[in-house]
Amino acid sequence: MKRYSALLCAGLLCLTAIPATAQTTAEVEACTPEAAIAKAEVVAQLIYDMTKNNPGKADELRERMNQLQQENPADSSFDACQAYQRLIDALDGEATKQTQADAEQA
Repeated sequence: MKRYSALLCAGLLCLTAIPATAQTTAEVEACTPEAAIAKAEVVAQLIYDMTKNNPGKADELRERMNQLQQENPADSSFDACQAYQRLIDALDGEATKQTQADAEQA
């Protein structure tokens, strides 16, 4: 599962990255490679946590990530940090829904 999460994050990074030539100096300073990597690690951990007890959830998350990418393609005005933050927000929302559903079933 860790391998799948790492591959998913690598793919997301490639799809959400904006060419450096399209960024201004302020944008480059605002989103360093270290900051983008840190956010990618958060995304990977969220995906791992959500799928470790439910491997079928991985397919659902992959589909949701594909939808998010289609809504905001790589040529949008978001930098990598903003794109990862949007993924983190979406995954946090999914985790909250999953927790609420689990609580209702118990």
